[in-house]
Amino acid sequence: MPGPQTVLYARTIHTLGTAEDVSAIGITDGLISHLGTASEAAGWITADTEVIDYGEAAITPGLVDAHIHPVFGQSVARGVFLGDARTVEEASLRLAEYASKLGPKEIVLGHGLNVSIFGASEPSSGFIDSALAGRPAYISCFDAHSALASKSMLQLAGVRGTETFTDGSSVVVDENGVPTGFLREFAAMALVESALPPLSIDDKVDAVYRLFINMAASGLTGGEMLDLADPDSLEIFRRLEARGDLPIKLRIAPWIMASDDTGTLDQMIDLQGTHGRRWHVRGVKLMIDGTIDNGTAWLYEPDTEGESTASLYLNPGQYVQNLRSLDEAGVTTTTHAIGDQGIGYVISAIADLPKNGLRHRIEHLEEINDQDFARLKDSGATISMQPTHCTHFVRADGTDTWSRRLGEHRSGFAFRLRDVKDAGLVLALGSDWPIAPFDPRLIMADAQTRRRTEVPGSDSAYPRHKLSALEALEGYTVNVHESSGARGGRIEVGLPADLSIFAADPLGVSPEELCSLEVLGTYVDGQLVDLGAKLVDAAVV
Repeated sequence: MPGPQTVLYARTIHTLGTAEDVSAIGITDGLISHLGTASEAAGWITADTEVIDYGEAAITPGLVDAHIHPVFGQSVARGVFLGDARTVEEASLRLAEYASKLGPKEIVLGHGLNVSIFGASEPSSGFIDSALAGRPAYISCFDAHSALASKSMLQLAGVRGTETFTDGSSVVVDENGVPTGFLREFAAMALVESALPPLSIDDKVDAVYRLFINMAASGLTGGEMLDLADPDSLEIFRRLEARGDLPIKLRIAPWIMASDDTGTLDQMIDLQGTHGRRWHVRGVKLMIDGTIDNGTAWLYEPDTEGESTASLYLNPGQYVQNLRSLDEAGVTTTTHAIGDQGIGYVISAIADLPKNGLRHRIEHLEEINDQDFARLKDSGATISMQPTHCTHFVRADGTDTWSRRLGEHRSGFAFRLRDVKDAGLVLALGSDWPIAPFDPRLIMADAQTRRRTEVPGSDSAYPRHKLSALEALEGYTVNVHESSGARGGRIEVGLPADLSIFAADPLGVSPEELCSLEVLGTYVDGQLVDLGAKLVDAAVV
């Protein structure tokens, strides 16, 4: 066997495969070609081999975020970040301060607003009108399934509150039929977003590149992009690859919305296999319901506000037909399912598919009862969850909107990561950026502590569902690939040399230390990613 082009040494190498006692990796033509000890590696090296010794560092398979929205997220994460505001008053002050720095005719934009700041009251834009003296403003809420528009913004967009939709979207109105400013789900939000100043494709190209560089700097070598909501998406990737290689790899699963017709389904099937050098379209995302926080999830029993009683599909049978059509076409799927009835419905739909080896994944799995969990284990479904959606947005005292809407009994079934692992199900992990920060170190730490680890003294909601350090790492590596039926996420001969390199062993440090553990570099297809162009932008970290 010819010698490898590159040899990497490190004190600790977690292959997550069958190879043991590995301290050296050989790379040839972007693939792992050799594994062994340092003494064995001495026999591989030729005069042409590049040798890099990382000393006391640790190498893991490349980390992959199972759920990101890197292009669509640029339109969501605009303006001032309001996610850390704990009260309406605090959000008002931040919004007013930000607006004071803008031109008088600019629309004020914000994102990340947690609706828990409204307590038991329904979200409305009255505080925005007061803080900005009637200025047009649009604020996306933290779940990206709802937004608030000021009165003048609604007028600018021509929204009257009489609009009807072919899915679960709605423009919320008061007892007099006047819009409150609260917009639920994508079709309602789109009415106002069409009146916002658009981002140019050049702006989006630059922003996506900055995002990918920051993702690579955090240890990511890949991500699963679960949408093609922005029609410029593929062109953005083509323009980036005209400049050079993407800093991370992308598997793209475009979504089909509940309101889409069969023509969209056919288009998404036709897109399968479209690719660039480091991105490819494989899979489709579906959505059975919305979110618990804005009352659009699908529950067996109404929430405490009498809401979350229906699917986003006016006819849920259309979801089943879409799923079956995709399965027949050989397309792997992932379905957003958050409420217990939505999850139960998806479990039944997946269980009824032919057992042909094709993977179908359930995304989020936020609240599932014991009866459906028992069926889940035998359904053949794989799972993708986001630990920080619990640690950032659910409070141990139950005062957050998610817990309050579900009530004490149902909120006790929250984010059951431990149960998913103990049941032997494939569990992939991710961020759902821009819903939560993308840094995998923070997410793997929170998976272990079940609290916001980087915040000293933060509380822990349902701590029984902690994962081990190894389980969290598997969730970012081998399980991401396996959840969609792909091969990867291990350091094995013949697999792509996608690697993450840490200054210390991520399985040996405490969760608190993991949060800031230095990333020495990442390799994608055997090439060290150049982080020299790292640009930190508050909107993307």
